[in-house]
Amino acid sequence: MLKIILPSIMLLPLTWLSKNKNMWINVTSYSFMISLLSAILLWQNDMSTLNFSLLFSTDSLSSPLIILTTWLLPLMLLASQNHMKKESEQNKKIYVSMLVTLQILLIMTFSANELIMFYILFEATLIPTLIIITRWGNQTERLNAGLYFLFYTLIGSIPLLIALIYIQNITGTLNFLLFPLTFMPLNQTWSNSILWLACMMAFLI
Repeated sequence: MLKIILPSIMLLPLTWLSKNKNMWINVTSYSFMISLLSAILLWQNDMSTLNFSLLFSTDSLSSPLIILTTWLLPLMLLASQNHMKKESEQNKKIYVSMLVTLQILLIMTFSANELIMFYILFEATLIPTLIIITRWGNQTERLNAGLYFLFYTLIGSIPLLIALIYIQNITGTLNFLLFPLTFMPLNQTWSNSILWLACMMAFLI
């Protein structure tokens, strides 16, 4: 995972240290290289799990999501260059930094083994997304859209947090790698449907 996260983090100093006329070319080409590098995950994860640590790993489900995330950044950079022409150079760099930060948080979200860490990283993606919507949104209602986006997502994620705390109290762990080793399985009752709905509420919203 460090093979993808560390190069993604290096996009931040590359953005701010690049000359103004070369900034878009440098960041876009470098992000394309990261996208090509992420394709390795497809071959390393046939149907097994590639463990990087107790907190981060990838499998056949998370690998395509990480690859999709790394490919979205250069495509967003290509699509937004024309839209950002009238912005100042500092605003352009802030915008690119928000996109890079969003990519880093999403990669860590999709590779998180600990459900609480997944929840924190999932909520952390709201910050750069909210800044991008409210500052560089095309529509005049972008402030209202950002406000609705923030509150709907936060309110929808509260049932998810409650469900995670409940699962932690029942099983003793929220780590995917340790779930098979727990001796306290959830009771097969009708309340499991409510628990499932609470876990899905944030994503449904």
